[in-house]
Amino acid sequence: MSKILILGKIPPPIGGVTVHVSRLIEGLSERNFNKFEFCDLKKRSAFFIFLKILQCTSIHLHISNPYIQLLFAIFCKITFKKLLLTYHGNWGRYGYSKNIAVNLSAWLAYIPIVQNEESLVKAKWWNRNTVLISTFIRSKRIRPLHKELSDKILHIRKACRMLFCTNAWNLTFDKEGKEIYGILDIVLKIANTPGAGLVISDPSGNYQPYVKRHCPGITANIIFISENHDFRNVLALSDAFIRNTTTDGVSLSIHEAIEKNVVVLASDVVRRPAMCRLYTDFSKVNLEEELHEGRQNLNSSVGSESGPNTLEMLMQLYNRI
Repeated sequence: MSKILILGKIPPPIGGVTVHVSRLIEGLSERNFNKFEFCDLKKRSAFFIFLKILQCTSIHLHISNPYIQLLFAIFCKITFKKLLLTYHGNWGRYGYSKNIAVNLSAWLAYIPIVQNEESLVKAKWWNRNTVLISTFIRSKRIRPLHKELSDKILHIRKACRMLFCTNAWNLTFDKEGKEIYGILDIVLKIANTPGAGLVISDPSGNYQPYVKRHCPGITANIIFISENHDFRNVLALSDAFIRNTTTDGVSLSIHEAIEKNVVVLASDVVRRPAMCRLYTDFSKVNLEEELHEGRQNLNSSVGSESGPNTLEMLMQLYNRI
């Protein structure tokens, strides 16, 4: 009864939420933190999950669907369970009904956990116990790319003066119908930048047909990776990472890029780490100039930490409750 029940999913598929959960479980186990139990929402029935909730006093939920968040929050409230609910995206990113569900689940939760200062201010209006804890957790375990894919990236690396990379866990759109990850804009910019190449990491496989449908004929110096893989391998072979999102929580890839001394170009929709090169309109970005400036920023910041120690903060929170 005294253990924390962590509810979430682990890869595959690969995405920000599943990677965070897998690294959280891995990190707690490595530190011999035995006060938790993990339940994979993908592999267990609803009856089994709710039965496990009844057996624990504290729950830590990782799921993105606002309605399911609210369902869990209601169930935990009526069964007198302490619910920690991590919101992996930016506060208010949904339409009206989903945002209402998010607000209500935060109101019912014991401790809501958010990803940036903007979200913290808004969430505290609904629950003063809200805390800011990043979802970025460092991990030294890197699963290498298979040789065929690695050789493919190295080939384009040699053919281009500048190699950029970006990623998306799936083809998704925001509440205004805009493509959240802005991949089409990146493809068009790369196509019109001499000497530039691009690696698009999309394990869902949904982006390649979408891009080809909207940008027919644009294939030179652009690679799609449509299988599960560790994105840090792509970062290691790239000059810069582009995070062209219309909304965001904490981008794990931004922190991983900074750790690997890779330049980051990011939209200014939320607060970003200091070493990022920020922009408002990607169509106006000069990639070569930004790459040069970004390299200078990284060289002047060698040895700086990339992100807080999320694992330690969560263990302290678990011990406290």
